[in-house]
Amino acid sequence: MPLSLHFTKMRITLLATIFLSTITSYAQSELTLGYFNYHISDRFEIMSDSLPSRLFSTVKPYRRDVLSNFVQSTGTRSKVDDFNKSYLLNDNFLYYDADNLLREKPILSHFYKTQSALLVVQEDNFNMMLNPILRFAGGVDSQDSLPIYHNSRGVEVRGNIGNKVGFYSSAIENQVQYPTFLREKHARTGVVDGTTLNKSFGDAARDYFNAKGYITFSPIEQISVQFGHDNNFIGNGYRSLILSDFSAPHPFLKFNTQVWKFNYQNLFSQHIDFIQQGESARNGRKFSAFHHLSMNIGKNLNIGLFENIIFDRSDSTEGNRYEVAYLNPIIFYRAVEHGLNSSDNAILGMDWKWNFMNRFSFYGQFILDEFIKDEMFGRTQSWVNKWGYQAGIKYINVANINNLGLQLEVNQLRPYVYQHRSKSQNWAHYNQSLAHPLGTNMREFIAIARYQPTNRLNVNAIYSTSKQGIDTAATGINYDGDYLRTYGNRPAGSNPMFQGIENNISNLSLDVSYMLWHNLFLDAGIHIRNQNNALLAADKESTIFRFGMRLNIAALDYRL
Repeated sequence: MPLSLHFTKMRITLLATIFLSTITSYAQSELTLGYFNYHISDRFEIMSDSLPSRLFSTVKPYRRDVLSNFVQSTGTRSKVDDFNKSYLLNDNFLYYDADNLLREKPILSHFYKTQSALLVVQEDNFNMMLNPILRFAGGVDSQDSLPIYHNSRGVEVRGNIGNKVGFYSSAIENQVQYPTFLREKHARTGVVDGTTLNKSFGDAARDYFNAKGYITFSPIEQISVQFGHDNNFIGNGYRSLILSDFSAPHPFLKFNTQVWKFNYQNLFSQHIDFIQQGESARNGRKFSAFHHLSMNIGKNLNIGLFENIIFDRSDSTEGNRYEVAYLNPIIFYRAVEHGLNSSDNAILGMDWKWNFMNRFSFYGQFILDEFIKDEMFGRTQSWVNKWGYQAGIKYINVANINNLGLQLEVNQLRPYVYQHRSKSQNWAHYNQSLAHPLGTNMREFIAIARYQPTNRLNVNAIYSTSKQGIDTAATGINYDGDYLRTYGNRPAGSNPMFQGIENNISNLSLDVSYMLWHNLFLDAGIHIRNQNNALLAADKESTIFRFGMRLNIAALDYRL
């Protein structure tokens, strides 16, 4: 190790130690999981007359204490709203002081004192909730003789210590046999979406282990600090073009500063430049530094600005060292990169949300990987004209039907947005996209209908269709059908949208969930998928029927 890098690490360690020693007693909480929360909190926010002063919904996951305080202040429109409000308060029991959430007869006097936790510990300086995590799901694929199944068993624990530190940890063991189209994708990328190492067993099944955990604390009231191993999400849509929770969890250090109508986030994370599976495999590491500023303007408009840079330790132009300049919490990364004569990968852009008429929310994102004025405003087809956008609208209480919501969204990304000259600096982690799961050189339309006719019954219908230009192995030319490649060996001349082989995918799903107990769901659904392109002898069609039970875990999502 170079001597300069050694002393740099020592200085960072010393500063971190001094910083942690200054922690004062500002209340902290762990974060939401979001598997049933976000569309409910979105509904309450749209129905209200103004944006919450502390809950910036673009930045996920939420702090549970902030979400609880927001929900307590919201009004309701229907009995189902009353139920959902009670659900959210129960789910955040540690941050809502209400005796009516306690059950009169806990199981064996100690278990399920409240519906939201198997075990609750409440002391003066220590609060904790412990829960099991279970999923038993099965199904059939019309184009596959193998059954589909997904079995998960695990545990989660969360709470706070002395009103100074919040914590969360979960561990889940999984055995899964996926539908055919996902098995083909996993064979191509070498990984299973949402996880790191995995092992094959049986006919075509995968075994893998998921673990997440973090702590959160505050040096002053306006600043919270989180350190852990998990995902983050930026945006208000079904997808995110900036940062999504699609990929495997990864280590991160996050500083969140909230002052007046501003929320400013610094996110420093480590990612894996995936090479091969196996416990003895040596996979390279790369790093991300991310700034996001979110501003409430007036009562109902939120604007966000962001910049991100991805870099590694092995780039010879950077002297085989970690670039400490990227730790600066307020500087423009593009300026730093230019000053260093760096080859690192920088992306910048914006997001927005406008709630209006107590029924609608218009949201979107714009990202820009290169800015060359003549190419951008001349609307040329040059490969350096790399940008993407998202636009969507949410409509609640459609046609005055309570708890019926619609959402429409379009996502478009020009070729090479997430690629770079080096694979170790592309926008991916463990061969999984850190933003949109399809990558770039594509356009996607999504329509979602959500209906909650009774307290515990939810019906969701989702339709999506996408068109993307993909590569062909015969030529080896990179049309940007694979975000894991570098942007070398691209076609000469212009690079229009959907260059390469046109690939079309449509998905239609109908899912019904019934909540028997707090976060205990019975699920049933049908998923119809069609894919066609010139490389296929015939359309690939699948009709998947699925059913299952889950406890404290998200619903399955096969919509890629």
